[in-house]
Amino acid sequence: MKMRKDTAVQVHPSVEQFDIFVIDWDALPQFTESEFDELRYRLLLAMLSSLKDLRVCDEQKADALEWLKSDDTSPFSFRVCCESEGVDFEVMRDLILNHLRM
Repeated sequence: MKMRKDTAVQVHPSVEQFDIFVIDWDALPQFTESEFDELRYRLLLAMLSSLKDLRVCDEQKADALEWLKSDDTSPFSFRVCCESEGVDFEVMRDLILNHLRM
């Protein structure tokens, strides 16, 4: 019996489906600075705990280490997360890296 291969149908979405200008940006929820600080604090805890958690895969640990070692100043970078908690990010980074080497 000969098997017939169906050809895949390619779907090309229209540009209008991805038009960011149709989004009502004012209707989206607005966050307070204290809510951003809480998110930064929780991200800091989550990323740091993933470095010692044996259940976390190597790829996620590598991502956490890359985040930790970066000097990026984006809103949720390690540096900004530390600064929002009043912690010197370089001192914190050195302490964490020394602890991980133990």
